[in-house]
Amino acid sequence: MTNRILALLGMVVSLAAYGACGDDNSDGDAGSDYSDVRDAADEGRTCPTGQEPCGTECVILSSSPDHCGACDNACASNELCVSGSCELDCPLSSEYDDCGGTECAGLLSDPDNCGACGTACGATEVCSCGVCTDACADINTDATNCGGCGLACGSGEQCCCGGCTADATCPDPCQMIPLPDQLECGSDGRACADSRNHMFNCGACDTSCEVTQACGDGVCTTETCTGSEVYCDGRCTNLLSSSENCGRCSNACDPATEYCFNGECVRS
Repeated sequence: MTNRILALLGMVVSLAAYGACGDDNSDGDAGSDYSDVRDAADEGRTCPTGQEPCGTECVILSSSPDHCGACDNACASNELCVSGSCELDCPLSSEYDDCGGTECAGLLSDPDNCGACGTACGATEVCSCGVCTDACADINTDATNCGGCGLACGSGEQCCCGGCTADATCPDPCQMIPLPDQLECGSDGRACADSRNHMFNCGACDTSCEVTQACGDGVCTTETCTGSEVYCDGRCTNLLSSSENCGRCSNACDPATEYCFNGECVRS
């Protein structure tokens, strides 16, 4: 009798141990599952509002690259999780588009997608400021793109050193510093890129910024400029008052005799 009692007690202990290794039912599964994987709910953890349990983590499904829209739905290395869907890692700007492909296109410089997806330039043409043309635009003298793509001078004005002026001739030397020429990027040099602000050719051809960055004056930066500020050497700068960047980046006033007022160097 004693041996039988001991055997029964051993069976009870074994069943209890089996149950402890099985499902604790906190994940909603009513049955015992010997191979159950413990999750955040099993650990007694409550995820913050807006987050969901995935394994032992609490994640935001709308933006998690490893759990995009649903647990274990990972995005590819060249994708971002946007609103719960995996999308190509492409800057949020009208100047860039994936054009239905696997890489982003810079619409201002891509000869295969010049100005718009699918608009290809001729074999001997380049794409400059979103237009198929014979040569890269000179933003120092081009009245249609004066100082940058799409910056057109008014009627009767000319483009002088990247600035619109009503003067009959450009002063020599220019009152403002010359701007760098557009780079001839791409494997065949047909992509005219303004390296001051091009996400894929920032400061030099084939130098890409991260999608969370911006290209500011040829430098990849995470700063966000507001109001009248612009990027100068990757820093937000007020061109109206900066004596080192008066009216444009790197246009310094004479510290001994001038100061910057309303974007122009004036004598003190």
